[in-house]
Amino acid sequence: MSRIDAIDISNVEFSSTVFPTDEDMKLWESLSPAEQRAAIMRDVKQGLEGPPASKASKAEIMGEVLDELKHGI
Repeated sequence: MSRIDAIDISNVEFSSTVFPTDEDMKLWESLSPAEQRAAIMRDVKQGLEGPPASKASKAEIMGEVLDELKHGI
């Protein structure tokens, strides 16, 4: 098995983040199992190295959403 970080997947970019599009599914299915693992680990690493999740309460988040809706943002 090859090392995940040695696999070049720099050209692999998915357009969706939650529900894969048909194009994303075709791209995923075209990858080898090693490339799929590398893509997963790349995204996990980006998530772990990114900013921490907001610690806002549900009420604060809803207040922000309602304020944005009220102001047409």
